[in-house]
Amino acid sequence: MSEKTIHYSGFGSAAVHGGHTKDPNSAHLVPIYASSTYVFDSAEQGMRRFSGKEDGYIYSRWGNPTSNEAEEKIAGLEGHGLNLPLRGIMHSSGMAAISTLMLATLKSGDKVLSHFSLYGGTEELINKVLPPLGIEPVIGDLRDLNLAEDLMKADPAIKMLYLETPANPTIQCVDLEELVKLGKKYNLIIACDNTFATPYLQQPFRFGVDFVVHSTTKFLNGHGTAIGGVLIGKDLELMNGHVTKIHRLLGGNSNPFDSFLLINGIKTLELRMERHCHNAVEVANFLDGHESVGHVNYNGLPSHPDHYLSVKQMRHPGAMLSFELKGGLQAGIAFMDKLNMCIRTVSLGTCDTLLSHPASMTHYSVPQEARLKYGITDGLIRMNVGIENITDILADLDQAL
Repeated sequence: MSEKTIHYSGFGSAAVHGGHTKDPNSAHLVPIYASSTYVFDSAEQGMRRFSGKEDGYIYSRWGNPTSNEAEEKIAGLEGHGLNLPLRGIMHSSGMAAISTLMLATLKSGDKVLSHFSLYGGTEELINKVLPPLGIEPVIGDLRDLNLAEDLMKADPAIKMLYLETPANPTIQCVDLEELVKLGKKYNLIIACDNTFATPYLQQPFRFGVDFVVHSTTKFLNGHGTAIGGVLIGKDLELMNGHVTKIHRLLGGNSNPFDSFLLINGIKTLELRMERHCHNAVEVANFLDGHESVGHVNYNGLPSHPDHYLSVKQMRHPGAMLSFELKGGLQAGIAFMDKLNMCIRTVSLGTCDTLLSHPASMTHYSVPQEARLKYGITDGLIRMNVGIENITDILADLDQAL
């Protein structure tokens, strides 16, 4: 029996074994298929493959055995326990996956409804890249379900509901179950960025979304060794047809080496997330009681406005948090400069603890008024809590504060 057809009761087992097909040369792990193209036994076989009458690889922009295992594994985890067949398509980055999603499902005259707290790349895509193509954004606070429905009802040009929960960097959550109900009521395509949560903590397909995207660079890879993205859909005919065609034409495919690193990172996802999450709770409680910290954004704290929503739709509130220093911009810079063990960098999802200061880094060029509108204050610090010993993490934060 192919490992692809085995149904694993445990998430960890699926993370280790899911998606794997026995290698014809009996390699234990999937090899890195570093080949740009694939040969045919005959001209007739080539014709059958190009026409879709025979499965098989043709060209690595169209598909690669190493990347295919990563696709199968992630789709299996997003659908784990749901009895829902899914198709994943690996991309060169999360932004490439989102671009394929948008361009494969939207056309000129359509609009995208989304929350005001989004990853910066996604925000720029829907505000700068799509409008010249005739696809316009509609942005609102989708935590307000009445407002969300009013927006859907008022504008029939809205064709997609695009969600990101928890969101970056305020860790806000939106109600997947209720928003999906509203989206279906108005016949919208519903997509969700599940990067922060991973399928271990949250499965958007459980609530009825049509598509899920990930930056696999983050927690899925887990080690900061490769850039990648994945688009997963439940309409297999659409995914295998039109979406695959758009993906291939845009050329945002992954490569076998990055897919190989991703596959091996995913195998420890359950173990890593358990430790990430345990440490995050300890860090949040420590920061919440510190005299230099004005506010902590972490869904695991009952004081967070989305705490009970995260309990409802997530296994655990997760490993991401942000906190506001009372001293503003200079306090944020001084804090970052004093870190010893914890790492000063952007990105997230690696084993080590990563911190960034948006006001002096990722959002340096954004006017203060615009930053404050989205909760990105001068003293805000974003933190990916790593899997190091919690005593060492807290000690580093304490001395820096």
